[in-house]
Amino acid sequence: MQPYSVFALSHSKQIAESVCHLLRKRQGQLFSTRFSDGEVYARFDESIRGETIVLMAQVDLPYTNLFELFITIDAARRASAKEIICVIPYLPHSRQERKDDARSSVSARLIADFIEHSGADRIITIDMHSTSIEGFYKIPIDHISMNNEFIRHIRTSLQPDNLCLCSPDFGGLKRIKQYKSVLNCEMSVIHKERLHPNQVSNMEIIGDVKGKDVVIIDDMIDTGGTLCKAADMLLQQGAQSVHAYCTHGVLSDDAISRIENSGIHKLIISDSIPRQYLGQNMEQISCAPMLASAIDHLMRNKSVKQFNQTHS
Repeated sequence: MQPYSVFALSHSKQIAESVCHLLRKRQGQLFSTRFSDGEVYARFDESIRGETIVLMAQVDLPYTNLFELFITIDAARRASAKEIICVIPYLPHSRQERKDDARSSVSARLIADFIEHSGADRIITIDMHSTSIEGFYKIPIDHISMNNEFIRHIRTSLQPDNLCLCSPDFGGLKRIKQYKSVLNCEMSVIHKERLHPNQVSNMEIIGDVKGKDVVIIDDMIDTGGTLCKAADMLLQQGAQSVHAYCTHGVLSDDAISRIENSGIHKLIISDSIPRQYLGQNMEQISCAPMLASAIDHLMRNKSVKQFNQTHS
């Protein structure tokens, strides 16, 4: 096995602790702080010269978390690290992977440039919003999925004979088909028209959901407005219950209270984004075992894709 050390950014201590426990590795000494004006500072408190290092980096908002990643990568490069592997469960700006307007930014590409120019050699991430983002990077990306963890949870929580999988849009049909191939159940899709980000003007359900336990599968949930509206529509069309599985729980604005007061029986998310509080009808599944396996396979020069394939 290739020798390596694991370090955690200030916002990623908890998941790093879980990953290190599973890998039976100690967590390396990385010091970071903020100056009085908000300026970010990072320093390695042990030698990493000639080493492969793994940076656990949950870089959701505020942007100081993302900037801390850039500075830490730069510090590692200047400390003569041999290879810098960034574990970024949730890649920020993943929804902005193309120009929606003539004068808008493709900020997912900008994030890719920042990470590469800082000095990263490889990225491990979970359920990207769009796989086209991989094309923005010249460094390798190991893109892993929560599919198997969510499938196990569905099987233990719901009756397989009464399931109906639901994609929140046509773009998610490929993901839904992976679940359907294992769970062998019916599927439906929601057609929606957006006016603005986080604002849907019209929705319609394609498929029969009457009497079914509907399971909505998505890569992320932000304000929760669209999901709650979809759940209400599914129940109005005769669904017996509505569950939702979303990898990245962004949960901005009043999302938690909105979901608590909705018709969603339960929302299941991963801990790709740290959360201090969850609503009463919400549950969290750790992505640490999956990340630990990905790191272990990578260090053993074994296929990361093979262990993470969707299987029954």
